[in-house]
Formats: sequence, structure tokens, C-alpha cells
Amino acid sequence: MGAFLGVCLLGAALSALAALPSPASAHARPGPAPSGTVQLAQSYLGDRTLERAPDFVVERYRDRAESGDARAQFYLGLMAEQGLITGTPDDAAARGWFERAARHGYPPAQYKLGVMLEEGRGGPPDAKGAATNYRQAADSGMAEAQYNYALMMSQGRGLPQDIPTAIRWFERAALAGVVEAQMALAEIHSVGVGVPIDPVEAWAWLKRAAEAGNAEALELLPQIEARMDEPAKEEARKLKSAHDTLAQIRTER
Repeated sequence: MGAFLGVCLLGAALSALAALPSPASAHARPGPAPSGTVQLAQSYLGDRTLERAPDFVVERYRDRAESGDARAQFYLGLMAEQGLITGTPDDAAARGWFERAARHGYPPAQYKLGVMLEEGRGGPPDAKGAATNYRQAADSGMAEAQYNYALMMSQGRGLPQDIPTAIRWFERAALAGVVEAQMALAEIHSVGVGVPIDPVEAWAWLKRAAEAGNAEALELLPQIEARMDEPAKEEARKLKSAHDTLAQIRTER
């Protein structure tokens, strides 16, 4: 499975984790459906042909944000990031708005702030701050944050390295449908990162990623299957079914 993560045998398993992709540039899910002013922001953010939002829209958001509205602060951050406030992307301004919204405990802002702190956008990088914000968003159930937090923990960036706990966070994100987490778990169990090598577990997670349309997973499934006898394949199918059931239960909560 080295083709997926570019695994090298120098540091073997941990090198694999270091090469895992981060969805740090992914859009945060904004949470409960907003109304009024926030819906207006969504309409502008969704218009990729728009170079700049009208001044009255920005001012409306700024008024709400200055009054302490975390969602307005968050959407102002997104607008600044996309250049909709001044016509030019402004990561420093975006980071400032995300920080304000994150202090109010708004999970999408905590996630986005984690991204900017991790990447050093809009200010100096801060791995510890990124991990802290990812954890806060992860605790709220945000799957992308759970994955990013697991990845940082597995690599020991911003917090002590703890592979067993990282695996549990990868599992939470994977069951929520984060393909990167599913692929991470497939790699972890295939090469033995903090756990014994387990083709059955690797196949079960790889199969979920393949069903989500991941081309790499589709390519790698036969390689895993070649290492399994028929009883192992049957066990893997049962484990995959158990994962599906657990994911459905969590979705319905």
C-alpha cells in the first residue's frame, strides 16, 4: 500500500503517517442552517464569479460580528479568506475573525482557525494552537477536525504523539465518512502503525473508501485481498458490515 502514502522503510510506519494527506484546505461545515444575514453570506460565498461583496452586505455582517455574533464573525472570516471584502484574499483578517468566533466556541471557526494555525496562514504557524482548536471542534462532532486532530497526534505535532488514541480519532472520522481517515486506517493496519499488521481490518476500511469512490482504494483492494485466505475475507466482510451499522447508528443520533 506504499503507493498511497509513499511509505518508505526508513521509519516505516511512522513515515507513512507523516505522508498522510491533510484536508486542512477543505471547507468547514457551517453547522446548523442559519437564517437571515447568514444566508446572505452563503449566497455570496457560493458565487465563484463574484470578485467582491457589496459594501452594504459587508457592513451588515460587520455590525453583527462586532456585537458578538459568532456566526457572523465566522462568515466574515470566510469572506475575507475568499477576497470578498476588499477584492483581495486577506488571510490575516480571516484569521482574526476566525479567532473571535472560535473564542465563542463556534466549531466551524475552531476548525478553520486550526487550519490557518497549522499552515501558518495570516500569521505565524502554531502547531499547538492548531491541535487545540482541532480538538475543540472534534469534540463537537466535526469529522474533518477529528481527522486533522488524529493526524497531528499520530505525528506528534502540537501535542505528544499517541498512536493508540490517534487511531480512535481516525476511527471516529472514518465512520463519519472522511475518506482520508478511512485510508489512514487502512494504511495503519496494513503496515502495523502502533498495532499488529491486520489485513482484515485494513480491507474493511479500504472497502469503505472504495465505496466512496476513492480510486486509490479501488486499486489497492486486490493487493490486500491477495494476502488473505477465504476465512479472512469472510471475516473482513463481516467487519465491514459492522462498521456500516455503527456508522448508520451514529448518523441517526
